[in-house]
Amino acid sequence: MPKAITTPQPPVKDKKLLPASLRYIVEKLEERKEWKPSEVRRVVLDAGVRQEDLQPWADYRHPAADSYGRRLIYAEGNFEMMAMSWAPGDFSAIHDHGYTQWGAVQVFGPAEHATFRVDEGRISTLSRSQFKAGDVVGVSHTLVHQMGNPADEYFQTLHVYGRPQDIDNVTGDARVYNLENETIQRVDGGVFFALPEEEVKWTEPGPRPDFPTRLRHMVELARRLRKMTEAGVPGSRRRLEEVLKDLYSDKHRVQLLRCLEANVDENGHESNSVYWRNLNHELKEAAQLQSELQDTQRPEDNFHHYAELYDALICQPCLDNFMRGYLKFFEKQYGISFPESSLLSVGCGTGLVERELIDEFGVSYEQLFGIDISQAMVSEASRRIRAEVGDILDFDAEGKTWDVAFSGLNVFHYLDFKRLEEAILRTAERVSPGGYFIGDFITPDHIRWYPNLMYSADKQVISLRTPRLVEENGRVFQESEIININFGDGLMELNYAGKHLRFLPPLHRIRTYFERAFGGRVDLYDAHSLELIPDWADSCQSTRYVVVARKGG
Repeated sequence: MPKAITTPQPPVKDKKLLPASLRYIVEKLEERKEWKPSEVRRVVLDAGVRQEDLQPWADYRHPAADSYGRRLIYAEGNFEMMAMSWAPGDFSAIHDHGYTQWGAVQVFGPAEHATFRVDEGRISTLSRSQFKAGDVVGVSHTLVHQMGNPADEYFQTLHVYGRPQDIDNVTGDARVYNLENETIQRVDGGVFFALPEEEVKWTEPGPRPDFPTRLRHMVELARRLRKMTEAGVPGSRRRLEEVLKDLYSDKHRVQLLRCLEANVDENGHESNSVYWRNLNHELKEAAQLQSELQDTQRPEDNFHHYAELYDALICQPCLDNFMRGYLKFFEKQYGISFPESSLLSVGCGTGLVERELIDEFGVSYEQLFGIDISQAMVSEASRRIRAEVGDILDFDAEGKTWDVAFSGLNVFHYLDFKRLEEAILRTAERVSPGGYFIGDFITPDHIRWYPNLMYSADKQVISLRTPRLVEENGRVFQESEIININFGDGLMELNYAGKHLRFLPPLHRIRTYFERAFGGRVDLYDAHSLELIPDWADSCQSTRYVVVARKGG
């Protein structure tokens, strides 16, 4: 915490006692009473205010019930100047500025700023951005916004508010949007969360928020109530329990599905980038809070919890859509008898596909073995097949080989790109002479298919995915940021799975690696149409392809 000031300085009566920069602002605003927000912004910028100028009014030790420190510096008949103090985690409620017609805010730290649109009984998020120290934003009478401190440092902000006519309280009669119960609280003081009744002049019906805007309000309300509970504020623990029960209830699933339907096209691609960005941000914040409340930290195994959702979200749909098809094709086209073959699964995941190979294709339970680097995935897989934690790069099979090596759902793309060819070589070493590898891969342009939204069949599990192409030293990767939502047992469980990189080598390089490693015939097929991909092709229609490699010898 910065140098403590036990008692912040009271408002200054004589402008001559103000620091020079603040006195400059006062004298400029005294020149006239009609201003535009852009003009006030320029005045504040020209003043050259430093955070040190606001230090006498610092209030980082504000009561836990106050969402931030709020101190008046100077007031004239038609304008006032205030200093706000932001400790880590301090956030205002969503609000307007009452009687204010014009003004400006300058920040002296990494403040977060969100703006909102209120129209026809609805409220939605327009933007959410990060300020840099020294940034200034204009304030109009129509601005509905929220400020806060998402960082670990302490900083202040300068606020100048005014109107053409004199009034006792320029920011009086401000609206605080209580989105928990869709009301507006009229206040003359701080725009805080969880305001006590005595600080609310009156309450009136408010707008209905969309899903991400309500989520934002509820998360920050819960965080403030946690601080109040830790400080022993009477009644705050009970309120916190009520808010959390509502926040993570499955009753909001229908609204989320409607919001997604309105902002995602029929192919699962987002159609509103601003909405998509806001929604992902709010879900990440809600996931972080939920994780903190459960007193858990995200484990090193990125697939923890995700393994439990993986089948419904990824594996079963892929098995139904194309994997079962190419396995049948492989069996018929290459004359393979699965019941008579031993099979090694490289990256077996939850073992769902491998269980299908046992139940529907006739592979012997004893003759099928799976490895995966994720302990969470292997824990799931072990309920279905024989499996253990293992990495193909250092897999000690004690000389054992298998008739077929299988790798589904583009496992090889997640490996260290520097060791991709080595991994294919190690796989070939585990295949008996005359045996086969079969597995699916993705093309370098897979992002043109990759959906932003995926559901389980019953839409109880929802996955939001934000992909982008990343170039590093001439190599191309697809980075996917993933958030999963599981509605079950009356709850909304959030899992931020993080960002995952997949190496996207050209098709001809994959073909070459397999030819070198297996020393036999290598064929590539479109994973959906099962059409043979010619040697010269850079991609295929479905952006997924199957490699079939026979080991020479």
